[in-house]
Amino acid sequence: MARLCSAKRRTVCLGVLLLSILQMLVYFMSTRHIGNVHMQSGIHSTRYGDHLLLRNGTLSIAIYGRLGNQMFGYASILGLAYTMNFSNIVIDGGGDLLSSFQLSNNMVSFSPIPLNAKHVEEMRCCAFDERLTMFSNKEDINVVGYLLSWKYFYNIEKHIRKEFTFVTSILSKAKQIKLDIASMFNDTSLFKNRTYIGVHIRRGDFLLESKIKFGHYPVSKDYIIHAIQLCTKMFGEDIIFVFCSDDIRWVKRNFSNFTDKWKMAFVEDNPAAVDMAVLSLCDHTIVTTGSYGWWAAWLAGGKTIISKQQARNGSYLSTQFAYPDYFYPDWIIIE
Repeated sequence: MARLCSAKRRTVCLGVLLLSILQMLVYFMSTRHIGNVHMQSGIHSTRYGDHLLLRNGTLSIAIYGRLGNQMFGYASILGLAYTMNFSNIVIDGGGDLLSSFQLSNNMVSFSPIPLNAKHVEEMRCCAFDERLTMFSNKEDINVVGYLLSWKYFYNIEKHIRKEFTFVTSILSKAKQIKLDIASMFNDTSLFKNRTYIGVHIRRGDFLLESKIKFGHYPVSKDYIIHAIQLCTKMFGEDIIFVFCSDDIRWVKRNFSNFTDKWKMAFVEDNPAAVDMAVLSLCDHTIVTTGSYGWWAAWLAGGKTIISKQQARNGSYLSTQFAYPDYFYPDWIIIE
């Protein structure tokens, strides 16, 4: 009887040992697979590779508007995914992004929002909402809003700059435009001596009654002149100002008479992405209002001068701004 019990104990112990080994193998294979997924993700692979996600939820967003708003939605949702270690990102919309940039992050799927996702709406469109950084990566979360704040993606800035590499056809066109401008001003130094200042003036639909009532604000001619004068103080007189606008006729009508005083080039008849690429090739930037100009300045780097007033005082839109969350650090803000 004692021998029989000992035999049973040995059998049980052997079974437990084999089960433990099997569990260890399963765990090893699952964590190795997850690590490979993260290492291929393209965003801060070390950080993602070091975190083991036993169940990957989905972080999603539907992006609205035109190119500038779409860029904010894309950059911000990637930044949030990094912050909370999501490895699955769904974006509904974004046609302008796909035709303009060499997007390469393979965690992103451009597809409809998952039906079972929990919807969480931002509190204000132009302010950082810390609540949106506190989800579990085991959940399916759909963020509703525009996410117009640099604070959502500041932690992955280098990755976002890589994502927003213009497609070859757009970048080639932009480079040719800049070469033509250089030739017009006899700049044969391959841009080493002269300073190029991109100037984006947003008007267009901001002049519609509904947009004005909402709070959109096309800045004045005086603001642009003030910004140009500030640039000449900062960078000297040998500057070429490159103007892009969705109302280039207004720009030419109001600034052509200054061409004897300042070197000015007016870029026209291009798709929005080409104009943005031209602005991104400049050394510094002057922008007015709107997300398109914001991104043109961010891509260019250098010094940025931006209007302090981004919305009409007392309007609904003015209540949506937390300006420290919207204005990028070190930008020069003037009246």
